[in-house]
Amino acid sequence: MRAKLCKISVLVLICFVLHKIPISCKEKNKNLDFVRGSQVELSSDLPEDETVLELIAPFKLDLDAKINEVLCYNPRLLDKKESELETSLGNLLADVCFEAGDSILNSVKGRGIDFAVFNFGGLRAPLQKGEVTIEDIYQLMPFENRLVIIELNPDQVGALIEYIVRQHQAHPISGIQLALSEGKDPEVWIGKKKWDPKRSYHVLTIDYLQHGGGNMTFLTDPEYLYVSDLKVRDALISDFRKRDTLMSGLDGRFTDSRKN
Repeated sequence: MRAKLCKISVLVLICFVLHKIPISCKEKNKNLDFVRGSQVELSSDLPEDETVLELIAPFKLDLDAKINEVLCYNPRLLDKKESELETSLGNLLADVCFEAGDSILNSVKGRGIDFAVFNFGGLRAPLQKGEVTIEDIYQLMPFENRLVIIELNPDQVGALIEYIVRQHQAHPISGIQLALSEGKDPEVWIGKKKWDPKRSYHVLTIDYLQHGGGNMTFLTDPEYLYVSDLKVRDALISDFRKRDTLMSGLDGRFTDSRKN
């Protein structure tokens, strides 16, 4: 009986706070006769509700303090449209995540990853010149994607390389280098060694791509799968906090000398 009264007291308190939820202790069977709705356009012309503003004010102050935290300094604009096959922004993201993924796999399997692959479309905003804040990272990576490590068999690695070559786009990559030349098969190095089409490799990517996103269906059935708790966004935030200034550039990790 005491537990029941406690539950009722909590409901009454909620009702008192919200002023809009009627509560009754009597059991009544009611049927829903109709639903009435209207469309409200959300724009800057919509008047502010002072009650709501007052309610969220303490939370907004706390959130603003967190998202406006300065992580490091960026000396120049980093944009994913910098060049056709690789960008400083993509290289930065891939290298930071490679280091994080390498540490993760060493801790769970006693070995590092071989290379990392992400998708061009996952970069949603540039990093502007100046101070880099947590809000900037959320704009760059607004999704909840987690880092995953997969072991791919030779056929799957071949399909992944073929995909990158066919897409001919600045997908962020790290630990792998591709060179396209006229009349030749693509030259591929993984680490500092030429790609061995007869062996398996450990690849770092994100859960979205591993589930077949971006038409990467060849990643859905790996020989080994480790889903980490680390989001791409958090890997970047953690790394940038340790830096004073961001340093990233183009290093020829994907080139094409063929004639157009």
